[in-house]
Amino acid sequence: MSTTTSPVLRHLTPDTPAHELSTVAFAPLRRSDQRRKAASYVRGLLEVEGRKSMRGIATLAGDKSLEQSLQHFVSSSTWRWSDMRAAVAQYLDHTLRPSAWVVRRLVIPKAGSHSVGVARRPLVGSGRAVNCQEAYGVWLANEQVGVPVQWELQLPSEWLDCPERRSGAGIPDDIHARSPLHIAVAAAREMADGWALSRRPVVLDCGEDVTAAVAAQLIAARLPFIARIGVNSETLTPADTALSGYRRQSVSARQVTDAARRLRRPVEWIDPVSGLLRTSLAAKVPVSLGAPQPGRARGGLHTAGGTQLSYQPGQFSLVAEWENPYGRLTHAWLTDLTDAPVDTLLRLTKLVRRVDRDLVDISYPVGLRDFEGRTYAGWHRHTTLASVAHGLVALSADRNRRQVPHVPRTVAATFRTPTPTPAPAPAAAAAMRTG
Repeated sequence: MSTTTSPVLRHLTPDTPAHELSTVAFAPLRRSDQRRKAASYVRGLLEVEGRKSMRGIATLAGDKSLEQSLQHFVSSSTWRWSDMRAAVAQYLDHTLRPSAWVVRRLVIPKAGSHSVGVARRPLVGSGRAVNCQEAYGVWLANEQVGVPVQWELQLPSEWLDCPERRSGAGIPDDIHARSPLHIAVAAAREMADGWALSRRPVVLDCGEDVTAAVAAQLIAARLPFIARIGVNSETLTPADTALSGYRRQSVSARQVTDAARRLRRPVEWIDPVSGLLRTSLAAKVPVSLGAPQPGRARGGLHTAGGTQLSYQPGQFSLVAEWENPYGRLTHAWLTDLTDAPVDTLLRLTKLVRRVDRDLVDISYPVGLRDFEGRTYAGWHRHTTLASVAHGLVALSADRNRRQVPHVPRTVAATFRTPTPTPAPAPAAAAAMRTG
């Protein structure tokens, strides 16, 4: 995808947050040569047109020997990607003041069979299988922007149960088979336990229903959640006395809401895709899921703007949405933010659309899916550096514009090696000089 054709680029200039992020991101790298390689790699992700490759990045830099050096830096070096991710997340947590952590599935199509974790998987909604990697990202998101800060690969049994494949890809011994939701929860818990972030609600949209066990893990980690569930999955028990006919059996979200249509009310929300004000009908119904109640006291947390959301462990609400007031139930979510108003909860779910837009508009153009290596560590380092590139674009882009925010050259210039010229070097470029 071209980084030079969008008319938006001519109106974008470097800003202080992007400058600061470029410094924060590489601070965990102890050696100056590592910081230079990281800067070269991110510059390549920002400026190379089309599919990103080590050769393309080296060609951009005018140094053919850089190709092998970058290959080693990404795939075989010893730097810890978790440290860089934590540093970036801490900065973005302060800068963006996200409303939630959004967990979303990413499918990465592959032609061959050697990329770590690649397998044939069903493509949700298409009825066909594709050869792909499957990953789960945790995004810091508000209504204006979403940035990925944490990634995990879903590794199928044909990789985990094959010693040759495990060894060849460098898959750690402590990595075992996990469901998508367990992968998502583990990623969010690592952020909550070790990254010194402000705790936000976790919005889970992973393609499977939340279970009592997953809910218990989130509760134990003090991470309130709102998770998409299937409208026909019979996993709920209504707690509302008005729904007494269902109180002693597990029923679906559709059955619950069909009996509680009187609770529906209109909720307005801004669509991140179109930018238009939209209205849905929504309802919130008390339900149980059978999750254990560990006796934790009532808690609270803040979203962007200082709004406090209180929650009670072990108690849940079904959040239902009808996009067509005369149609059937469209979306169903389960949450333990039982005291939050339904309009606040519905708007939290719309952050998934924010993430989906920024994934296509920013992550894809900066090469998130383009890692050409075969190792587990290499994949993680590439996605980390691609997330840095995404963050730079997100912080520099004019979010009010309707054009697709292709990578600005002014952001890419942050990582360009300064050359002696009569004009002073840009501040961001000067910040990237390393000894």
